[in-house]
Amino acid sequence: MIIGGIEVLDLTQPVGLVLMNVLGHVGDLEEARSIVRRLLAALAPGSHLAIADGTNVVKGKEFEEAIAIWNEAGSVAYTLRSPEQISSLFDGLELVEPGVVSCPRWRPVFPEHQAREVDEFCGVGRKP
Repeated sequence: MIIGGIEVLDLTQPVGLVLMNVLGHVGDLEEARSIVRRLLAALAPGSHLAIADGTNVVKGKEFEEAIAIWNEAGSVAYTLRSPEQISSLFDGLELVEPGVVSCPRWRPVFPEHQAREVDEFCGVGRKP
């Protein structure tokens, strides 16, 4: 689609929505879910949503302390979420395998060289 001589996305066709490490800046989980629902409402069926956000299930207290330092110095606070909470952001979508996992575990290029898990979990969902 061209608007004012500028080529823009055609939201009547499937597109990808990428929310990498941004929803953690929305402290309230229900508000984050609401934002995702509103953004997805504008997208055509077949569109995909990719999310990655921080957790505290791998390094636990160590990563919580790092985020606390960020929250003291950063301009926008960051909220760590459990993998289950991150998974809930995909409600209503078809979750693509392998689901919500630590980022190095999401379809690794060289699975025989498994990277260590990190406190960043990600997933991809498809809008039916």
